[in-house]
Amino acid sequence: MVRQLQQLLPQNGPYQYYLGFRYAHPLTEDALHQMEADGITRAVAFTQYPQYSCSTTGSSLNAIYRHYIANPNSKIEWSVIDRWPEHTGLVDVFTKHIEEELLQFPEEDRDDVVILFSAHSLPLQVVDRGDPYPTEVAATVSRVMEKLGHTHPYRLCWQSKVGPMPWLAPQTDTVIRGLAERGRKNVLLVPIAFTSDHIETLFELDIEYAHELGRSVGMKQVRRAKSLNDSPFFTKCTHTFRDSFASTEVASVPNRRSLRFPTGIAQVLS
Repeated sequence: MVRQLQQLLPQNGPYQYYLGFRYAHPLTEDALHQMEADGITRAVAFTQYPQYSCSTTGSSLNAIYRHYIANPNSKIEWSVIDRWPEHTGLVDVFTKHIEEELLQFPEEDRDDVVILFSAHSLPLQVVDRGDPYPTEVAATVSRVMEKLGHTHPYRLCWQSKVGPMPWLAPQTDTVIRGLAERGRKNVLLVPIAFTSDHIETLFELDIEYAHELGRSVGMKQVRRAKSLNDSPFFTKCTHTFRDSFASTEVASVPNRRSLRFPTGIAQVLS
C-alpha cells in the first residue's frame, strides 16, 4: 500500500507505515510513541477491520484518543478511515477470491457448493447496545453476492464464540453440521470480516472446520477462499482511499463518532 501511495501521490510523500495492535506487540500506544519520536505530523488511522465494532476499531480509536488526552502537546494531525464494508475494492477482491476457489471444486460439484460467509462473532449484549457490526458484515456479504450474480446459495454465520454468554448465531460449525444433515456435500468458507490470515482462519476454519469437522460429518469438500493478505489485487484497491491520504487538512470528525450508544456502556468513539 505504501508503494502504491508513493506512485499515486508522490507530492505528499514520503510515506511511512506503523502497526498498532490492542493486545499484541507492537501495541497501539507503542506505535504512537514511535510516531512522535519520528517527528510525524500527519497521520491516517486506517482500520484493518472493514466492518466497524466498538470492540475492535472503536477500541483502537479510543486508545488513540486516550493517548492524546494524556499527551495534549502532540503535533500530529489525524484523519480516520474507520470502516469500509461496502468499498468497491474490498467487494471486488472477495469476489475474485471466491470465483478462484469455486474453480477448485470438481466441475460436477461446482453448482452444488454452498458459500458460507464466516465472521468473528460478537456478544449479544454488545449488539443490543446498538453496535453496527452485524449490519455492516451483512452489507459486505450482500455486495459480494450481488457482484457474484447470486450464482450459489449462501449463508452468513459466526465463529470464535468464547464463554457462556449468548453471542451472534448461528455458529459456523453448527451450520456445517446442519448442511451435512440436509445432504449438502460441498461448502466454501469465506472469512468475510478478516483481511489477513491468523489463527481463526489457518486453524479454526482450515483445520477445525474444513478438515476435521467436514470429514466427520461426511462432507465431500469444505474449502476456504484465501484471505486478502498481500494480494496485489487487494493492495492496488487501496489507491481508491487516496482522498484520505491526499488531504493536507485534518478531516472533520463525523457526528456519529461523538454519539454514545443509546443504551449500555458509553463509548468515547462509536
